[in-house]
Amino acid sequence: MNVSKINSHNIELDRMERANIQYKREEDYRKVIEKKNIEMIITERVERNMRLDRDKGRYIDVEV
Repeated sequence: MNVSKINSHNIELDRMERANIQYKREEDYRKVIEKKNIEMIITERVERNMRLDRDKGRYIDVEV
């Protein structure tokens, strides 16, 4: 009976450890995705600003 309790306890510890490892993997993956999303937003803003800088002065209303 005592061995059975020890095995059950070890199985429970193993299950908890696996769940913890899976949670950490998911959290790391979320961080990577969030970082990529932020980098994409920054890249889009830089590209937009560069495009707007190139277009300065092209669309002047000459009938003022």
